[in-house]
Amino acid sequence: MPRGELKLIIGNMFGNKTGRLMLEVETLREFGRKRVFIFKPEIDTRSGKGIIKDFHSKTMEASEVPARDPWQVIPAIRRKESEIGSRFHIIAFDEIQFFPADSPFYQVVDELLDRGYDVIAAGLALDFKRDPFGSTLLLFGLCKGSHDCLWLNPLCAKCGKPAALPQRIIDGKPAPYNSPQVHVGGKETYEPRCYECHELPGRPMPPY
Repeated sequence: MPRGELKLIIGNMFGNKTGRLMLEVETLREFGRKRVFIFKPEIDTRSGKGIIKDFHSKTMEASEVPARDPWQVIPAIRRKESEIGSRFHIIAFDEIQFFPADSPFYQVVDELLDRGYDVIAAGLALDFKRDPFGSTLLLFGLCKGSHDCLWLNPLCAKCGKPAALPQRIIDGKPAPYNSPQVHVGGKETYEPRCYECHELPGRPMPPY
């Protein structure tokens, strides 16, 4: 069976990455007659149990897997295929930044591609500290070319320029650098910022 292809949808918060993933799934199901199975990490509690939700509160059904044990995707696919009596064409993942970089998520996606599934994955590129977030950027290595990656950024909440960074806000102030990387939240906790407007109190100074 030919190896599958990966489509990566990445960028900043509020760039409507989930909305774009849902549009891709809708198009594939309706016009391509493709069978698509959607997953998300269990840690993503913002959208609700068993669903993904876009910026405009539109939802789609999704199965949940432990962020640190994404291999559970494989038996979940087998069970669902046995239930429906057909093989899936495409496996979709939302919020892939919540799969840690030291988890086997990269290997799971590589295995799915080897098994002939196409994969669509959406997630944050960078965290509020400006660091790579989870497994998102690792998946670049599985793309065949630049056309396989779609980068979506919103506009800065302060100046209106393209905003590549999430600004975490705690009690009305920018969160300090020593805050934990993962803090699930939405508009009440985050806003998009460009590099010029992004604030990170306590960020270590470079040695030189």
